[in-house]
Formats: sequence, C-alpha cells, structure tokens
Amino acid sequence: MLRRLVLLALASCIVSCASDVAGPLTDDFQAWLATNGYSSYDFVRADYGTQGSYGGKTENAPKVVNTPVVFIHGNSDSALRKSSAATGWSNSIEYFLEHGYTVAELYATSWQDTSALNAAKRTHDCTDLIRLRKFLEAVLAYTGAPKISVVSHSMGVTLARKIIKGGSVNAPDGKCDLGLPLNKKVEVMIGIAGANYGLCNCEGGSATLEKTCNRSNGLWPGDSCGLNYLDCGLFPLVWPCSGVNYSSFLMQLNSDKNKEGDYVFSMWSLSDDLIEYGNMVWGRSTSFIPTSDGKVIYHVYTHMETKELTYADQYQMVKYKTIPTTTE
Repeated sequence: MLRRLVLLALASCIVSCASDVAGPLTDDFQAWLATNGYSSYDFVRADYGTQGSYGGKTENAPKVVNTPVVFIHGNSDSALRKSSAATGWSNSIEYFLEHGYTVAELYATSWQDTSALNAAKRTHDCTDLIRLRKFLEAVLAYTGAPKISVVSHSMGVTLARKIIKGGSVNAPDGKCDLGLPLNKKVEVMIGIAGANYGLCNCEGGSATLEKTCNRSNGLWPGDSCGLNYLDCGLFPLVWPCSGVNYSSFLMQLNSDKNKEGDYVFSMWSLSDDLIEYGNMVWGRSTSFIPTSDGKVIYHVYTHMETKELTYADQYQMVKYKTIPTTTE
C-alpha cells in the first residue's frame, strides 16, 4: 500500500509533466514514411494535433542505441494524453525519456478514435491489424534495429499479439494476411490488462448486441464450460471446467504456441473495473498471455491505472527483462 501511495504521488507529478510530452512523429520519420510508401496509413494522426503519434529521429537524437519500443494502446485510447479518459502512453514515455531513452527509440500511433460511444463497435478487424502491423514493420526498417520491444494495453494486447504472430484473419471488413511472424524481431512483449480469453461481460446476449463481443473476432468468452453456464467469472467454478469454446480469433491466437518475443510478460489488476471478476474467465486469468515468462499482479489499480501508474515496472521489464519483486 505504501508503494501505491508513493506511485500515486509520483503519478500526479508525472501526469502534469506528461502534458509536455508531445508528438507527432518527427519530420525525419514522416519524410522516411513518405519516401518508403507508408503515407496511406496515416501514422501521424494529425487530427489529434500533437497527441496522435510519437517517435522518430531528430538532430538531438540521430541514433538508436536502446532497443526501440512500440506502444500500442487499447480501445478508445490514444498514442499520447488527449483527455482525462484517453491518457495514452504519456506517463510511460516521460519515464523512459527520464531514464535514458530518446524520441528516436520510442514510438506510438493512435488507432481509431477516443469516443467511448464507439467502444462497443470495435473488433479485431483487418483495417486496424494491417495498419498496426505496418507500423511495426516501419519502425524496424526506419530504425535499422535488429529487434523492437512492444508494450500493449487492453484490446491493444490482442491486437499486438496477432500482428506479431502474423497469418490470416477473417474479419467483418474482409479477409487479410498479415504476413510471416515477427516474433524473432521482438525482444520484449508486455501485455497489460488484456482479454486473451475474452471478457465475462461479453457472454450471453452481449455477443450479438455488441460488435466487440462477437463470437468470430471479438471478445466472446464462451457461454458455458462443462455444466457451468453464463457464470464465467465465478471462482471457484461449481463444476469442473475444460474445453471452453470462445471467440474464434482468440482461440486461434492462443493455440499458436510460438512466443510473441524473446521475453513475454503479463500484467493485470485484481480490481480492474473493466475486466472485473478478479480477472477470471472460466477459472483462468484472462490477462495472462499463454506464452508468458512471468506476470505482475496488482491489487487495487483500475483498468487504466494498470497502464498509467506502472511505467516503472514497464521500464524494468523492457530494459532489464525482469519483473518487479514487489507490487502495490
């Protein structure tokens, strides 16, 4: 608890400082993107002003020394802090900058919009998957780095896992192929508060009422497991549970046992106000990436706080490939 109070005090400072973290992508990176055929993907997101994207070389940061880090946000969020609800990765980028990284080594782009009214409409569609995949490829080519690290949050976790794993996608907006796996070019993959086995709030009628919960490429957790029915967040379950049938997209993702990077870490909170149910989906933590080398479990952070207040832990895992020994 003391650690949490200290982090909260630091966070109040770093959030105010984070208002100084501004993009968009540097002129050098924008010019490179235009020359190399990436203009159509709109990685800059100028519609968000300075907060739609981040990263690139400058006169003061002309070289890449650290392994570049790509941050992928979640549903209705943004690359950098745009509002009190869409806080982006400003806290994390500020912390990384204060600890030896440069703008040439930290990258982010916004996907879709920040409207909470549209949150239930978003799925793992080809448009976003292709665009984010191209962003990873662009950062690798532009920096010339042999590997990158990826830090993701919420729906960004399952998007990130798929663009790294590559392969085909069957989505409402069509079929697409993301290409060969990129996992050999990923040093560290961090998934924060993801829904790798779906969301219990998506069981039952939600699977048809809300697009983001759909059974194909959404966050449907399955309606039953053995004799357990419409109670996926119950723990312990009344009956033994095995062979859950959940979202096709997630089942395909989790059946691929290739690791998303050299090191894979999962992070979540037992008090997550979006995932709820102590993070449990049919008796297992939905935020645990199956290929994980380690996990960090918090006790009182909200869904957004697992991203906003864990910048020091993110840094430790990315930089030193170890997980913290204590949590809030």
